[in-house]
Amino acid sequence: MIFTYFKKDWFIGLLIVLFFVGMATSGKLSEPDNFAYDLGVRLSPARTPNKNIVIIAIDDAALQEMGSWPWSRDIMAKLTRKIVAARPKVIGYALPFDSRQGGRDLESFKQLKKRLRSSSKTTQNLIRQLEADLDPDQAFASSLKRSGRVVMAAPYHPIESVALQGQTSQSHNLRRYGLRKVEGLNQEPGGWINVEPVPEAGLIFPPIEEFHKYVGALGHIRLSVPKGESARNEPLVIRSGDIYLPSFSLIMAARSKGLGSQDIRLDLTNKIELPGIALPTDKSFHIYPSFYAEKDGQAPFEVYSILDVLNNQVKTSVFRNKSVMIGLTARQQVSLFETPLGISMAPVMVAAHHTSAILNGDLYLIPDWTDTVKILFILAIGLYLVLILPRFRVGMGLVLSALVLIILLNIHFISMISNFTWIPLALPMMTLLVGHMVLGVKHLFEAKMGVVKAELSDASRTIGQSFQSQGLLDQAFEQYRRCTINSSLLDALYNLGLDYERKRQFNKAVAVFRYIRKYNRRHQDIDERINRNQEMVDVLVLGNGGAGSSGGTLILNKSGIQKPMLGRYQLDREIGKGAMGVVYLGHDPKIDRTVAIKTMLLSEEFEGDKLEEAKKRFFREAETAGRLNHPNIVTIYDVGEDQDLCYIAMSYLTGRNLLEYCSGSNLLPLKTVLQLTMKTANALDYAHKQKVVHRDIKPANIIYDAEQGSLKVTDFGIAYLTGTGLTKTGTILGSPSYMSPEQLAGENLDGRSDIFSLGVTLFQLLTGELPFIGDSLANLMYKIANEKHPDVRLFRKDLPLNVNKLINKALQKDVGKRYQSGAKFEVAIQKFIDQL
Repeated sequence: MIFTYFKKDWFIGLLIVLFFVGMATSGKLSEPDNFAYDLGVRLSPARTPNKNIVIIAIDDAALQEMGSWPWSRDIMAKLTRKIVAARPKVIGYALPFDSRQGGRDLESFKQLKKRLRSSSKTTQNLIRQLEADLDPDQAFASSLKRSGRVVMAAPYHPIESVALQGQTSQSHNLRRYGLRKVEGLNQEPGGWINVEPVPEAGLIFPPIEEFHKYVGALGHIRLSVPKGESARNEPLVIRSGDIYLPSFSLIMAARSKGLGSQDIRLDLTNKIELPGIALPTDKSFHIYPSFYAEKDGQAPFEVYSILDVLNNQVKTSVFRNKSVMIGLTARQQVSLFETPLGISMAPVMVAAHHTSAILNGDLYLIPDWTDTVKILFILAIGLYLVLILPRFRVGMGLVLSALVLIILLNIHFISMISNFTWIPLALPMMTLLVGHMVLGVKHLFEAKMGVVKAELSDASRTIGQSFQSQGLLDQAFEQYRRCTINSSLLDALYNLGLDYERKRQFNKAVAVFRYIRKYNRRHQDIDERINRNQEMVDVLVLGNGGAGSSGGTLILNKSGIQKPMLGRYQLDREIGKGAMGVVYLGHDPKIDRTVAIKTMLLSEEFEGDKLEEAKKRFFREAETAGRLNHPNIVTIYDVGEDQDLCYIAMSYLTGRNLLEYCSGSNLLPLKTVLQLTMKTANALDYAHKQKVVHRDIKPANIIYDAEQGSLKVTDFGIAYLTGTGLTKTGTILGSPSYMSPEQLAGENLDGRSDIFSLGVTLFQLLTGELPFIGDSLANLMYKIANEKHPDVRLFRKDLPLNVNKLINKALQKDVGKRYQSGAKFEVAIQKFIDQL
């Protein structure tokens, strides 16, 4: 059931929208926005960096000259003294100082110092000098004490990157460096985007306690990051327990302005403030600073190697009133940050860019409503994909989507370049691209499948029409159901239902009409057709007529029901009925010819193997008879089987069968009877020469048109259906009163059997009576086989005496004594007529 929804554009569009809305609200798909942001930064006009920032780099050359890192801190003490002498605004160490130096030698010396307390003054000075040499932390602390302008960095790891969350490392002295003006502690914002307002530190590494006494300020910094992590943003404040610690860049900017952590105001509901400096941030207090382009491969800030500073190759005056940052830049010692400019930078360089952006106000604004706008754009794109895009062709759809994409790109880049405002629209753009691609592929696939389905539909319809024309209605219906539904197909199905009506398969007609109604309830008179055919189904179920029995008929007097079809023939009305079937007046629509159709329900008279054998004999004999071409033999056009009915289509004859002239009051004149008998004998002689034996010659099978004087013999070969001539119901195929003795005995027959039957017919036409009459079938058969027929003059005194000679020879029990052919019988009759 669920798979059917994937065929709907609205459902696919909904899934795409829900996916990207989920990504937007969870923040798990940030790469597209980051990429778009980085591109916007690169396209933004170049900005001038703050000239008061100077960097002292611990570079590869310094490490090669002075040894591997970490160095002894008395070197940092020496550096600090040099810089302090130049009176800078602030000195910032972007280096970790969370562990002590000195080790076991220092501890041993301290034990020796206790023992030499009573030594001379000279010895005491020497001891203090040696202690300073062995304790570089103390030397560095002393230099810090004299400076008063130093800012140190506290490296940290975010809590999400720490395996054991909640295990924080903090000094009891960390609190003195935390922000003092913190508001909104009990009302941190929530909203659509569930983000922790202030990032939390999992592990933080402040300087050792010896430095705490003399450090002017402390700021957090990331010194080691996973490879490829970007420095596009920075949290201005992090939380460690209930302490809110500013970033190294922020505190450096504050100290550059003569301010401290006590001057920074943090409002947890929406903002962070520094007097005289605007600090636009996102909801989690991250700044998005501008980065300054290099010039001729050189950093945008003044950078001096620490080796040159220590060796007095740099005038200390360059540090006067400057914000000096000291940090590692040697590539083998630092983790490099990726930047929006596509350049990798050491942490101290990143800190310089961030500090300059804060001081210069080169920070991108992220409005509070960006998250809401992002969601609204995604929803709008979803509506466009579902409601608007499907209305256009592929080419126009591409143009329209490209136009929408260009609009979104313009909003994004113009806002960044002109207004220094970042509106993250990458996810709406991805929604558009992914949605257009998915729906485009779906529509293309549907178009291809539509072509294939149309071709298959046309092929199925052609096959169905072929089946329908052949009368294979069930196969036709099966093929039609594979076709694409349209008005022309419904018309074809309607005609199929009418064909079912003609074949009296009313239950199947109902099924076809109901199938049509599923797709069009008002198609023509569909409801009336269903009702009429259902009524006919009910009538047939109750056994009230139909062609299911030998006495039934295919013609039903029900208004609105189509005339029945048998094979390709339309049946107009019933014109006769026999023991094994019904004769209909029919019409061949292909050649517009009126025909007579004789039906035989063989399934009622035979069963099992006998039924199949009977059908084979029927078709074989009927086809043989169909090859007869004689003026006194009815023309057979076609034989077939439909709905278990075997049928013969023959020429429609006017006139009456001779049985109507066998009553005493309606007898024909002698000469007319003899002439009709001659014509019949002539027809039989022709048939016998074609190896066809009639087997059922009788008045009912001879049609006479008195007005035209024509005669036709019908029903050739029908009696030759079984070897015995008996059906399963006991019916004798053929008329017993007209059968020859050898036919009753089940012997092999030839044309002389028909001569006997013609003699019986002549007797009846002359007298109106049968020559053999019995009170039972057995008695009748006995008389035919053994008793002599009566004299015709017993019934008609006016008949010539010689007429007995004709009849006597025709009715001989011994086949060898009868007329040996129809021609000889005809000659004998002609001689008799000539003597009249």
